[in-house]
Amino acid sequence: MNTSYTHKNVDRLSYQIREIVEVAKHIETLNPEMNITWENIGDPIVKNWCVPGFLKTLLKEEIDNPTDRSFGYAHSRGIPEVRAWVAAQAQKMSPSCTLDADDVVFTSGLGSAIAIMYQMFDAGARVLLPSPTYPTHASFEAFHAGREPLFYQLDPENNWQPDISSIESQLDAHPEIAAILIINPNNPTGTVHTKEVLEKIVEIAKKHGIMIISDEVYFRMVYDGEQHVQITELAAGRVPLIVMRGLSKDIPWPGGRCGWLEFHNMALQERTLQYAKAVKQRILMEVCATRLPQQITPALYDHPEFPAWIEEYNKGLEDNAHAISSILSTSPYLTVNRTKGAFYMMPLFKEGMLKPGQTLPIAHDEVRKFIEEKVADPDMPLDQRFVYYLLGYTGICVVPASGFYSGRSGFRLTTLERDPKKRDATYTTLVDAIDRYVTSSV
Repeated sequence: MNTSYTHKNVDRLSYQIREIVEVAKHIETLNPEMNITWENIGDPIVKNWCVPGFLKTLLKEEIDNPTDRSFGYAHSRGIPEVRAWVAAQAQKMSPSCTLDADDVVFTSGLGSAIAIMYQMFDAGARVLLPSPTYPTHASFEAFHAGREPLFYQLDPENNWQPDISSIESQLDAHPEIAAILIINPNNPTGTVHTKEVLEKIVEIAKKHGIMIISDEVYFRMVYDGEQHVQITELAAGRVPLIVMRGLSKDIPWPGGRCGWLEFHNMALQERTLQYAKAVKQRILMEVCATRLPQQITPALYDHPEFPAWIEEYNKGLEDNAHAISSILSTSPYLTVNRTKGAFYMMPLFKEGMLKPGQTLPIAHDEVRKFIEEKVADPDMPLDQRFVYYLLGYTGICVVPASGFYSGRSGFRLTTLERDPKKRDATYTTLVDAIDRYVTSSV
């Protein structure tokens, strides 16, 4: 009899975005005078973005609705009229789209959707992921497969665009791949994929008879002259496609936990049609997704004040992206690609800059001992080691690039800070710390 009650693949679940919070909280306990600057997680509320008044009004009106409808269950796959609105919006953005309300399912945030999607793949089917990637995708894919994730590369020398040759070589080597994942706009890099690249990915998927999964939760958050290309238009009638969207980040309400899946062109293949049915069946087991945010989604995005809100929001993010990249680019030790979408950036250390013996002079004895204990593991990635020293030395909390399954050392940060003075001070301090850390081993 197996003496363990724990799933054999549990060690494949990793989420350093949150795990580093435990390290930071312990540092606060050791040194209450240490002020942590949270640049690890994309929460607009933490960074003092105000919830728009029209969102609060819609919530109050819905709560006061005399039917009390939002206090009860919704349809297991989502409120029918809201799913119809999603389908109509998809058709408006992509004239060739034939999405129907029955092809839309709601979940309590896209984290739930991700878990369900990977769970419903056959044990031998794999999903090809971008590297670096959002760790929830990689963790659940690896947990499902019981093996290391399969990756194609995003190229930092080409503004983090997908390396098409990398996709092709992985598909040639792994005929078990059932789908290609795209995250666009991208978390963790902040890139926006070009039409040319997306067209090539569609062509490759069609050639190999596989589907595409496109995580587009940030699709309204594109700036700096970029455009979000609708892959639904490129894939129409050609490739089975699952699009992931949600109410989370383009309105500051990540705690609302409201996401949805759109199943496009599934009838092109019997196996993708059956997969879509399996996901929908699995979602029935959830009983229903959170109803209140679902209920107001159409009124929220159709609200006359929303266009001005998203324009102001994106302008603030664009200003931050310019300012932060300008400061970080002064470091001779970093390669920096400016963010063009979402609110993340991933600077990379140039080759050979990080070494095992580097340190920062942490003045507080207990914090220093704690960090030294944390980095004592000889197998710890060099960028994670840097991030721990940075946290203990400055209180700045970022996430190592290795936590996003990156093959190169670096770190991910958010571009959400509302106070320009604090923003500039934070990243000037970060550049100074990098200089001190890198030169500590010279």
